[in-house]
Amino acid sequence: MPCSRVASIRDTVFETVYHVATTHTNPLGTLHGGVMLRWMVTTATMASMRATRSYTVLAGMDNVFFLSPLRVGENAVIQAWIDYAGTTSLEVTLLVEAEDPVRGERRMTTVSHMTMVSVGEDLRPKPHGLCIDPQGGYEKELFREALRRRSSRPGRDTREREAKNTDKPKPLIKGIEATTHHLVNPEDTIAYNVMHAGRLLYLMDELAGIVAMKYAKGIVVTGAVDATSFYSPIRVGDILRLDAALSYVGRRSMEVTIKAVTRNPFTGEEKHTTTSYFTMIHLAPDGRSAPVPRFEPVEEWQRGLLKEAEARRRLRLERLEFVRSKLSSMWPRL
Repeated sequence: MPCSRVASIRDTVFETVYHVATTHTNPLGTLHGGVMLRWMVTTATMASMRATRSYTVLAGMDNVFFLSPLRVGENAVIQAWIDYAGTTSLEVTLLVEAEDPVRGERRMTTVSHMTMVSVGEDLRPKPHGLCIDPQGGYEKELFREALRRRSSRPGRDTREREAKNTDKPKPLIKGIEATTHHLVNPEDTIAYNVMHAGRLLYLMDELAGIVAMKYAKGIVVTGAVDATSFYSPIRVGDILRLDAALSYVGRRSMEVTIKAVTRNPFTGEEKHTTTSYFTMIHLAPDGRSAPVPRFEPVEEWQRGLLKEAEARRRLRLERLEFVRSKLSSMWPRL
């Protein structure tokens, strides 16, 4: 489809500012990870809707890394821009800084990339007409990196197959798991009677924390969220089931697998919406990371789960190292 609008990456920059209040925090007084995820998805949605002049939904999210906590009284300054525009999709980069409103000092706190898709009222992908024309060497580097991310994601066949997989994740340790249900109401949506992905991620983060606290027997915070794909929409009136299970134990951190499944209450049809892996960090009362109880696998299937989780952990750490290396060069604030 021909371009109806052409923009440089800088033209698409969009910024939101949220003030961290006590209602946004965890028991240690720092920003709840689920609140940050909700704010980031909201910012990516507004940035993409403003650029395309159409409604957009979150189709996928790369690793989210929580580099430092935000505290009560600070501002979360979220900057988003579009690195690449396909026919219906958009690659959006998000950088979050914690701002001291008195001193004006800032520090980087959270980084991620999201894929937004332009849709019509039937929720089918719709051409948006936006084309990104990168200007200068810096924007061209951002453009190339967005193409690399795009090419590394699972294809359509994988997404369609996963949408049919509604089995619960198996916990590493019996009882270190949780299931919750949520009736999707209009307050959970933005438009078109579809659940806002930021709201979904908030609920997933909260349940991940509950499972991790069961094992650590202490306060936990979100350290990272792995790359996440969304296979099917969640509509108003659907019953959302979230299944969370402990899937890895490290020295001071744990991985919790969370699966979201929707059920149509009238037809009984179930669909797998998404599965994600949350890394939760155990903290002592002084806010410093603290050891978790040691775990030694006994059964062969436990060793298999740990092996899969360790592979994800290696990829997570490689990605974190790459992100840290780019914070001062490739991803400065535009």
